[in-house]
Amino acid sequence: MEQHKSRRSVRLALVLGAAVAGTALVGWGGLAAWQAYTQNAGNAFTVGTISHTNAVGSQTACNSTLSSTTPGACSIIVTNAALTSDFTSISQTVTITDTGSLGSTFLMSMPAPGSSELCKDLALTVTDSETSPVNVYPATALTAAMSPTALKTSGGASTWANGNADTFTFLITPINGYATDDAVLGASCSFTINFTQAST
Repeated sequence: MEQHKSRRSVRLALVLGAAVAGTALVGWGGLAAWQAYTQNAGNAFTVGTISHTNAVGSQTACNSTLSSTTPGACSIIVTNAALTSDFTSISQTVTITDTGSLGSTFLMSMPAPGSSELCKDLALTVTDSETSPVNVYPATALTAAMSPTALKTSGGASTWANGNADTFTFLITPINGYATDDAVLGASCSFTINFTQAST
């Protein structure tokens, strides 16, 4: 009888042990199914832009390019294929508009034109019309190259005195002696103006 009780106790202990183990497993599985989390998604980077437009007079504006070797081809600023001895001057404006978002510095330069007699007898003056007119490039014969000349620094679009645009006037005038210089007959003179925008 004692032995029977003992077996029953062992069985009961085994049943209770199995029940406790089952409860533990169920409990562990229940905890594994409960979750909480947060997510910080969309971490990204973007680079701002440097860009500008170049408009000659009332011509359609051309857009800048991100290359010093292939700049945007814009309209001719000043031209006259029929100069006469009584030529006095010709002028035209170029409006540079900052369309980028980064701070930048604008510079203007001119590779040396030809060395013809006509180039020697013509002078270029460039005036900045923002606020009070200022000569950014004094009257100089067209035989001289214009080294990069700083025009202004901007903190991105809409930070200049006139919003995000500035207008420059290009004036060509004859130098003393032009009207009596027979060497200019049949001669030609051409030049290129480069506007460069560099991030600061």
